[in-house]
Amino acid sequence: MKRLFRDWKRFEISLLLFGVISVVFSSITCKSGTLTILASLVGIICSLSQAKGKIFSQFIGIAEVMLYSILSYQNHYYGEVIIDVLIVFPMYIYGVISWVTHKNEETNTVESSQISKREWGLLVFVSMIGFVGLYYLLKYFQTSQLIISSLSMVTSLIATYLITRRSKYSFLFFIGNDIILILLWGIPILQGEFYLAPILVENVVLLLNDSYGWKNWNENI
Repeated sequence: MKRLFRDWKRFEISLLLFGVISVVFSSITCKSGTLTILASLVGIICSLSQAKGKIFSQFIGIAEVMLYSILSYQNHYYGEVIIDVLIVFPMYIYGVISWVTHKNEETNTVESSQISKREWGLLVFVSMIGFVGLYYLLKYFQTSQLIISSLSMVTSLIATYLITRRSKYSFLFFIGNDIILILLWGIPILQGEFYLAPILVENVVLLLNDSYGWKNWNENI
């Protein structure tokens, strides 16, 4: 454990501790289930590890996708389950390969890459088509919060693709996705499903982590 955190700054450890304590406290207060707590904690660790450019973050991402898919299914976000299993999960598999083969041995972090204008254009085009397709897919499965869920999936897919491509711009889309997810999970909480509070707290913490990730990747990776 000491070796794992030996190059972590005090601020980074503070972010991690704040996230863990916040999730645990909200979980106890709202009597959340084990799956909700575990998914939240894994998500926080994955986010901050990505912000630091750590290779093992991609392995943690695989676990996060699996846990989040189960939680989404339980809360009737069926579209998110389908996309996570069929698209996001394979992306993280590719991410593992991409990050492991582009490791900076001196800093023990991943090497960043540049996205070409052509690739950006293709990504925007595919995302626009993807939003329409996701909307009708989610509508077919009678997914809760249809518009918000569609936006959540599109921003999540873009962010995940860019992080597997080792691009710093992934964090801008992660930030956008965090804001959308705060709204997505905040609505059922306002409707009385307080046991989901740790997921809301997680996304607030992720917003802080991803904001730091944008700063860190610009300065150090």
